[in-house]
Amino acid sequence: MLVHSALALTLVSTLAGPVLARSPHGAPAPHLRARAEASTPTASTHAQTSRVVAGAATTAAASATVTAAATKKAAAAEGSPLPLTQYTYAYSDIPYLVNPYKSVRGPQSGYNICNSTTSGDSSQCQTLIANDIQDFCLWGSSLTGDGLDTIGDIEAAVVAYCTTDKHGARVIKPGAITGVQVLKTPAYIQWTGFIDQTALHLTKDDTGGELDPHGADLQGNPLGGLVYSTGLPSGDNQTYLQAVEWNNFIGGGVFCLKLCDPAYYAKHGDQFFCQNRFDRIGCSYNMPAAYRGGEFSVCDSELQDIVGVYTENGQVKTYSQEPEGTVPAPPYTPRVPKSSNCKTFASTDLWAAPTTSSASSSMSTGQTSSSASSAGVTGHPAAASAGSSDSSKSTTGNGAAFLVASTGFLALVAGAAIVLA
Repeated sequence: MLVHSALALTLVSTLAGPVLARSPHGAPAPHLRARAEASTPTASTHAQTSRVVAGAATTAAASATVTAAATKKAAAAEGSPLPLTQYTYAYSDIPYLVNPYKSVRGPQSGYNICNSTTSGDSSQCQTLIANDIQDFCLWGSSLTGDGLDTIGDIEAAVVAYCTTDKHGARVIKPGAITGVQVLKTPAYIQWTGFIDQTALHLTKDDTGGELDPHGADLQGNPLGGLVYSTGLPSGDNQTYLQAVEWNNFIGGGVFCLKLCDPAYYAKHGDQFFCQNRFDRIGCSYNMPAAYRGGEFSVCDSELQDIVGVYTENGQVKTYSQEPEGTVPAPPYTPRVPKSSNCKTFASTDLWAAPTTSSASSSMSTGQTSSSASSAGVTGHPAAASAGSSDSSKSTTGNGAAFLVASTGFLALVAGAAIVLA
């Protein structure tokens, strides 16, 4: 079987004979500990940047412009971090380090105040910005030069890679993104697409995993990682608001990123679209979308179904991800939400043209719309490389990668490798 990176979304029902190969979630690699120790702040820096300590948590909460409805403010003992989702800041009040603590897996390996002095290929910025189709960031490896990592090895220390150079982070090279769709809803904003993940210093064959502000120890991956946007549904397209809840899958040449709006959950607390419990079923279930290679579009969208909730024979059911060691086998195919008012662009309308022949396909600006459907994929370049092999592909990742083995054709979903009969 020949491994390649195509999304297998509509053909889940054809799968047979599952076999699982994945790495344990949240286990820090030895070199991460070394990186964290190397970035340990001085005592003065520690005092300056520890915004949430005993007696100061209330002040930090007062300065936050957006606080998730479920966020519980509590005082932290000196030297002990709170769960990452309890650190909320106005954009102007971001500390140098959110997690300077030497407990659990900390301190964080990078920093949160990012500007023109930190921008470049060696940036360790751990504040991610995602505003619109032209201006967004993804998490990637903190390695430099020709170094390549896997998500499973570096999830705690990932840094921001952005489509522009104005956020003090690393810049995604022109041409690396070969398709992206942005969906705007009343509850969240979502990016999905295709990327040459070596541009994020990730190995080409890494099937990847999930990054989110939780993790097994609630410290988040990356440690201390913050996320902001001017494009949240409750925002004004100018002010940076904190997305306390978010998730990002990357792997197999596919990415998906969702930022949930805290203001929406203040009114609709029973509807949560940034689940972090389904880390092994990838983009296709967590963020169903069109996933069309070579297309660059922005659409209004209806809300997706809550992950894990589906209807069978008129009865609403809930799926729970299988325990580790068992391949996830969701009994349903995710529904792609209906979109409207779509605008398409050429990649060169968004970013500088690439200097190599690997440039992404151009599309003319126009208006389109699409109806709800079962999850599917169109035009991913790797789809043409299907073949056969005598050995299956083992995967690496933080828990989102899984391998389903049968006979026939192997396809990778962001965080999932599937063989179709």
